Amino acid sequence: MTRVFKRKNERGNVLVYTVLSAFFLFMAVGLGVDLSHLYLTKTELQNAADAAALAGASALKLSTPDKIPSAVSRAINILNSNKYNFNNRTFGMTDAQVATLRLVQFSKNLNAPDSSYKTRDEMTETEKTQVRFIRVITPTEPITTFFAIPFLGLSKNLNAKATAGLSVPGNLGVCIAPLSAVSCAPNQANCSLCPADEIVNGVCTEPKYYGNCGGANPNDPISVTRDGPDDPDGDGLCDPKKEFCKGCTYNIRSGSQHGQGPAAGNFQVLRCAGNGANAVKQALAAYGTNCNCGLVSPGNAVETQTGELAGAIRDGLNVRFDQYGGGLNYGADMPPDKNIEEGATHGTGNNQFFDGITYSQYQTMPSSQWPALQNGHSGVNNRRVLIVPIIPLTEFTDSQGNQIVHVGTLKGFFMRAQVSDGTGGDVQVEYMSDDVISVIGFDPSDTDVTNIVTPVLYR
Repeated sequence: MTRVFKRKNERGNVLVYTVLSAFFLFMAVGLGVDLSHLYLTKTELQNAADAAALAGASALKLSTPDKIPSAVSRAINILNSNKYNFNNRTFGMTDAQVATLRLVQFSKNLNAPDSSYKTRDEMTETEKTQVRFIRVITPTEPITTFFAIPFLGLSKNLNAKATAGLSVPGNLGVCIAPLSAVSCAPNQANCSLCPADEIVNGVCTEPKYYGNCGGANPNDPISVTRDGPDDPDGDGLCDPKKEFCKGCTYNIRSGSQHGQGPAAGNFQVLRCAGNGANAVKQALAAYGTNCNCGLVSPGNAVETQTGELAGAIRDGLNVRFDQYGGGLNYGADMPPDKNIEEGATHGTGNNQFFDGITYSQYQTMPSSQWPALQNGHSGVNNRRVLIVPIIPLTEFTDSQGNQIVHVGTLKGFFMRAQVSDGTGGDVQVEYMSDDVISVIGFDPSDTDVTNIVTPVLYR
């Protein structure tokens, strides 16, 4: 009887334990929900910071004084376009507020202390020219909690930061084609790419080194996005007589113009792959799959190759269009491009030439419209893309033709069509601007500038 009586006094204990267990389980689940919410929001904030830093870094290759305001503008635009906290808020920061809150900062060195990162208004003009890295810090946002109030309070303040810059040494060496294009030397304000004796009524009658942008006046400036990646001067225009303009064509092999540019016997061909026509032909045919010229950086010295070499260059380049001549044969080291479309054809035999297609058309053309390759041949994407050194005109000074020149920059070009016999040996290709895939070649510790850059997220 005593044992039964004692058990009656224990009635309801299980209910208490169940209620307490349910409460702690509920709190544990709720705490997990709060922590997951905080983690998700932190991830979204970090994604916003990463995207803004990369966008800002893309402007760091612009000329001073354009790069700093452009970097700030691009970073803020991307920051404001991102959302966080279950996609129901935006940062809503104005340009002035961002500067005040130190959300966009710059530094010359990646590993500089926090105090060395400055806003655009805090930097001197000299510091602005030396900027290599950008850091973006999102505004601090209070994220409401529910179940974690005993541990975190009513809300938890979160922000994120990211640092980006252009690609660093180690990725600097670029495999080049053994050809080159000419340009004005940096900071040469009075440079002209047309000889004085070829200017008639203000028009260059032999604009061999000008870019050709098509239309009735192919050498006139074209409109570009102001302060964009193709607007180094910040005037909203690109002048193909002085600059490389996206979508315009340029010569990467041509003879001299009345003593200007490469001397007689020098046709902008490089000897980086070895001496003689056969070495140049083999290097061009294999370029893109093998690197006979080795890796080259801005500022490197390269020897030029004398001789016209028109046939060797034509044969080496045209394997990309499934045309094999001069003893070259199809193989894994010199395949054609997957898309060998060249547009309409004109003339016959040695006088045949093609209208060509633009790089934009090449990118968007469906595979169903690609011309068929020779039986058994397999193509490779982007074989028609060439990375070519740009050599300042002032480097071509040797009257004998063969000489040492220095790489000014590295730029990407696209072959619109095969090299025909009727071009006089000149090779014209489309300037691609930054549309070069998987190629980087910018040293943020150096002063050399190349358009082949990749914004890199460092931290």
